[in-house]
Amino acid sequence: MGKTTEQSIRLDLPSSMQFVYVLDTIISEILREMDFDEETSEQINLAVVEAGTNAIKHGNKEDPDKRAHFEFILTPDQLTIIVQDQGDGFDREKVADPLDPANLLKSSGRGLFLMETCMDSVVYEGRGTIIKMVKYKQSADSPA
Repeated sequence: MGKTTEQSIRLDLPSSMQFVYVLDTIISEILREMDFDEETSEQINLAVVEAGTNAIKHGNKEDPDKRAHFEFILTPDQLTIIVQDQGDGFDREKVADPLDPANLLKSSGRGLFLMETCMDSVVYEGRGTIIKMVKYKQSADSPA
């Protein structure tokens, strides 16, 4: 047995929306490998694609000279995803709440809300240029 059961996968994408499919493919393979159930896998996949889209579109403003960095840290009981862009960052508190009736027709805020709903933990660092998301695996004998 190895000393550590943690695996880390790093991905560096150009800031072009055409590369989001690469992210989708990789997270799908990771989720299959980790044996998350279908519903949880869909939630994580959605959160990762939203985070990637935000990093490329809003963070890096699709600037070809900027990159979006992804790190997937796999352990037996959780998946941690770190997404970093090279943008100016944002203030999470100032992003519109998509559930507020005044904001229902606005597109901003929906991706962050989805990420926060789908994952067990979402933390913004570096003025929002780094997002750490965690999803815990439910063991068969622990309460859901």
